[in-house]
Amino acid sequence: MPRLAVSGPSSVVTDAARVVGEMGGSVVDAVIAAALVAMCSEPGVCAPGAGGFFAIGVPGSDPVVIDGYVAAPGLGHRGKVELRSVTMEYGGGVTTLVDAGTIAVPGSFAACAEASRLFGVVPWAELMEVVASSIENGFPLSAAVHLYLEDSGIPIFSQDQASKSALFDGNRLRDTGEIVRYEGLADALRYIGSEGADVFYHGDLGARIVEDLTERGGLLTRRDLETYQAIVRKPLQVQIGEWMLASNPPPAVGGVTLAASLALMDRAEDSGSGAVWAESLRSAFRTRLDRLETADDLEAESRQLLEELGMRSPSTIAVAAVDKDGAAASASFSAGYGSGVIPKGTGMLMNNCLGEIELTPGGMEAQVPGERLLSNMAPTIARSPHQALAVSSPGAGRITSALAIAIARVFFAGDGLEEAIEHPRVHPEFPPEGDRIAAEPGMDLTGLELPSRWFEEKHMYFGGVNGAALLHGELFGHADSRRTGSVALID
Repeated sequence: MPRLAVSGPSSVVTDAARVVGEMGGSVVDAVIAAALVAMCSEPGVCAPGAGGFFAIGVPGSDPVVIDGYVAAPGLGHRGKVELRSVTMEYGGGVTTLVDAGTIAVPGSFAACAEASRLFGVVPWAELMEVVASSIENGFPLSAAVHLYLEDSGIPIFSQDQASKSALFDGNRLRDTGEIVRYEGLADALRYIGSEGADVFYHGDLGARIVEDLTERGGLLTRRDLETYQAIVRKPLQVQIGEWMLASNPPPAVGGVTLAASLALMDRAEDSGSGAVWAESLRSAFRTRLDRLETADDLEAESRQLLEELGMRSPSTIAVAAVDKDGAAASASFSAGYGSGVIPKGTGMLMNNCLGEIELTPGGMEAQVPGERLLSNMAPTIARSPHQALAVSSPGAGRITSALAIAIARVFFAGDGLEEAIEHPRVHPEFPPEGDRIAAEPGMDLTGLELPSRWFEEKHMYFGGVNGAALLHGELFGHADSRRTGSVALID
C-alpha cells in the first residue's frame, strides 16, 4: 500500500508533495510543500503573501491547528494609504478594495515554518528548495485560475508591472496551459529556506518589502512583521458517531459553522436527506450571521452554541494528506481577491485581505492592528479508531457547506472519498427577499420548504474539496472535479 496520499489543486502541487514524500518526508512535510507551491502557482486564487491554517493530527498526540492567518496592519504607521475599489462579475458580482493599502500582515511563512518545526522530518532548507525548484521555470496557468483572472486580471493584476509581465503577453491574458513565471520568486523562496522564515519577519527581506509597500501607500510596517507569530491553537473538536472531528477554532468562524451544520444533520431523523442538509446549513449559516459575527466574545459564543447543540467539544487553496498510520493534515490559505501588488524584486504576490469587505465588519478603519481578521477557512481532519480523513476547500462562504456535505456523506452515508466529494451540494443564500437554497442537479430536496435556486450542472461556486483518507485499511485521495486538481499516492 502507498505510504502517503496527497490531494491538491494541480499536478505541480502534488508533484512537489511527491518529491518531499520520496525524500522520506512526513505527512506534514508533504502538506507544507503542497501548500507553498499552491500559493505560488495559483495566482489570483492565492499568493505567497497570504495567510491560513493547518489542521494536523498524528497518532499518539492531540491534534492542533496552526493559525497563520493574516493580521490587521498599521502598528506605528504614518503616511499615505493607497487603495482602489474594484467591482467584478466574478461570483455573480463582487466589490473589493485592492492595491498596497489593503495588504494585511502575511502569516504564510510563519505557519509553514511552525508546522515544519513541530512535525517535519525534512530540513526546512531542503523543503524550501523543493518548493523553489517546482516553480523556478514557471508553471502552466490552470483553468480555475484563468477563469478568475478573466474577471480580475485587468482591474487587479495588470496594474503592477511585475504582475502583468507574468500573467499577460502584452495586453493579452495568458491562456490556460501557458507558462507563468514570476521573476525573483524562486530566489526569494531559497533565501527564506537558507535563512529561515525569520528573514521575512525580522530580517532584510521583510525590511525591503515594507519599504517598497510604504512608497506605494501600504499600511504594513516593520512592527507588524516583527510582532507577528504563528499561533498553535487547540482545535475545535467535536464527536460525531465514531469520528472525532478537529477544525479551525475562533477567531475564525468557518470551523464553528461546519461543526454546527454537522451537529444539526446528526440530530435529524434522516441525516442522509438532502432537505435535511439544506435546512441544517441554512440554520447554521443564519446563526453565524445573526449571532456569531455580531458577538463581542466570539470564542465564548461559539462554545455556548456547540453546548446547546449537545456537541462534545474539548476545547480558499486547499491541500490534504493522510498516511498509512492514520496521521492526517490539511491546509487552507487565502490571499483574498488579491491586491495585485508584488514588492520589488521578490516575485511575491500579496493579499488584499484588509480589503475583503465581507470579512472586515465595520470596514478597514474598524480593524485593530495586530489582531487576526475574520476567516471562512476550515481545514479539517477527522479520526476514528481505525480511519482518518483530511479535507479542505476554497470557495469563500461556500467552504463550510462544501466541507459539510462531503463529510456528511462519509459520516452518515458511508460513502468512499471520491463519491463523497463528487456528491451534489447545496448552499444557503440570504438575499433581501428571504432565505433560499442554491443547489446542484441531482440533489433531492423533497420536503424542503425553502425556495431553491438550481444550477444547470456541478459548479465551482460550490467550492473545490481536496481530500485524503485512510478508509477500511486503504489510502485514497481525490480532487474535486468542480475545479482542476491532482492526487499523488506516494510509496
